Amino acid sequence: MSISSWRLVALTAALAAGGPGLALAQAAHPDFSGLYFPFRERSQTPRELPYTAAAKKLVEAYQAKFTLDDDPGRYCIWPGMPRAIWGAPFSVEINQRAQDVSIYWEGYAMYRKIYMADHNPPKQLIPSAMGHSVAHWEGETLVIETTQLKPYPYMSRMATSSAATVVERMHMEERDLPAGKAKVLVNELTLTDPKVYTEPVKIMATLQLRPDLSLIEYTCTDTLWDEYLAGRGLELPDLDALPGGEK
Repeated sequence: MSISSWRLVALTAALAAGGPGLALAQAAHPDFSGLYFPFRERSQTPRELPYTAAAKKLVEAYQAKFTLDDDPGRYCIWPGMPRAIWGAPFSVEINQRAQDVSIYWEGYAMYRKIYMADHNPPKQLIPSAMGHSVAHWEGETLVIETTQLKPYPYMSRMATSSAATVVERMHMEERDLPAGKAKVLVNELTLTDPKVYTEPVKIMATLQLRPDLSLIEYTCTDTLWDEYLAGRGLELPDLDALPGGEK
């Protein structure tokens, strides 16, 4: 069944059930809710990041001093937007409501809220890694504009300044794969940051609907905590070594 046919069936079912107007409004658009895993397709245009002259100097200085051991991910720094969208190599869960869309990444336990423009979205008080996202529907495509991103100055990971804005166009496609038909969420993203790049950077990333998977607890802080304890010469008690509780 095509995505358009699925949409018609959902709307017909809602009408037959005589549900409230909210249910009908939800059925009028694709429902992206579900558990996903990064799909094999991802592209970037231009392939080489188009740094401004000033940003290129920062890249050269960064590469001269920083190593892989200085990667922000090792210290639990969220990649944030726009880097988060491809999600690899962790599962992503989406929960869609009429008023908003919530996205949870297994990796780094990242969380994002996308507010619908026609449901009185709140204002963002401070910049954040995910920024402030407001969306509207254009047919079966969800168009999202994200602003108020805090700077991400790690020049080896698609750096962005506070001037960055991100526009996404999300839609669902049905693909024929060797294992059978699959639903794939396609995200076409445009990053604009005049402080860092001379032109917009376009990224296409995909997620495959995988209801057979589950989210696993992810933490990157355990190693940091262990290093801290070792530096203090401390050792945590082994509670599992206590007697009792045998099965």
